Amino acid sequence: MTEQELYQMTPQQLTEKMLQGLVFQYEQAITAIEAKAFDHMNERLQKAYALLTKLSEGLHDDGGIITSQLEALYFYLGQQTLRAYTEHHVLTEALFLAEELLVTWQAASTNKRPLARAAHHAGYERMAYE
Repeated sequence: MTEQELYQMTPQQLTEKMLQGLVFQYEQAITAIEAKAFDHMNERLQKAYALLTKLSEGLHDDGGIITSQLEALYFYLGQQTLRAYTEHHVLTEALFLAEELLVTWQAASTNKRPLARAAHHAGYERMAYE
């Protein structure tokens, strides 16, 4: 992505790209852990944390309850990202939450209900989205 493309994006598009990046970084960190490539895991967790910082900085005070809930979620994910250095299993939950947030963000941005869920999100199959 070029710098010009970046500047042409709406705030909603930028947020979506950052959430996609967060999911990607968590996936890559999990892969690195499985391969015992801890230097690569470290790099991916640092990038994930930086994305969470940017997402948090982009929140506006006038967003009401949604802003405060996103702020709490970003803070929690940041804590889990730091914990992942010593407790690798927490990345599974962090990835799950990041994926759910991305799907929800995409649905809200297009004013559509989520059409697809990741296969491992069986807990949400019983929920009605209409």
